[in-house]
Amino acid sequence: MRAVYGIVVREFVRFLRQRGRALSSVARPFVWLIFAGAGFAAVFAGRSAIDYRVYMAPGLLGMVVMFGSLLAALSTVIDRDAGVLRMMLVAPIRRGTVALGKTLGATLVGTAQAVVVAAILLPAVGLTPTPAGALLALVAVVLLGLALGAIGVVLAAGMRSIENFAGVMNFVVFPMLFLSGALYPVRHLGPVLHVLAHVNPLAYGVDGRTPGTGESCRSHSIVWHSRCSPSRASRPRGRCSHARVVWRARRFGSGARSRPSR
Repeated sequence: MRAVYGIVVREFVRFLRQRGRALSSVARPFVWLIFAGAGFAAVFAGRSAIDYRVYMAPGLLGMVVMFGSLLAALSTVIDRDAGVLRMMLVAPIRRGTVALGKTLGATLVGTAQAVVVAAILLPAVGLTPTPAGALLALVAVVLLGLALGAIGVVLAAGMRSIENFAGVMNFVVFPMLFLSGALYPVRHLGPVLHVLAHVNPLAYGVDGRTPGTGESCRSHSIVWHSRCSPSRASRPRGRCSHARVVWRARRFGSGARSRPSR
């Protein structure tokens, strides 16, 4: 556990020292709220039952967790390039410990960003969560960060350069965002896109966090036509996160035997 704690603290301290990254992670959702929100609000024109800013708030928090957790996995590529990852793998600890530490580090970074943004965003859009709702939302944020952090480090385990990782992240991030129901309902999409939306972990995070943020389920229930149950939404994320951690531990093993990038 000390090794896991050390890796997690190292990831979080690295994030805090990168002030530009920290500031941009806080500012990003508000840029989306102002510019993207102004455009997508036209979709809900004439529907007095839906306040688009309120509809968008859980999705923006999910976006913060997604970017924070996935980009935190970039440290795996950097550590491999600098030789730090190789030293971790030859240390007298299990490879699964390194994988778990990287996952929890990405989860902590994404969760911390979401908490800071939520403290500003929710009052700005007029949402006041109850203590129980805030606790449920925090659980949803942690589970979502764990799932997305696991995805990020799984992808980073097979990358040999920062450029490749950045390209793959752009390919992964935006389809996940657009198929999550964060910006618009997805229940009227075609059959193929609807299936992809149902296997999208970010969609469960957005749907599960809606009641916790203090919003009535009315606006986000049109995404899945469900009852917005956080407990139901959390179960798929928990199972997938565990599977990804186990698989990634094996990927780290193959990474230890690979040649360093030139």
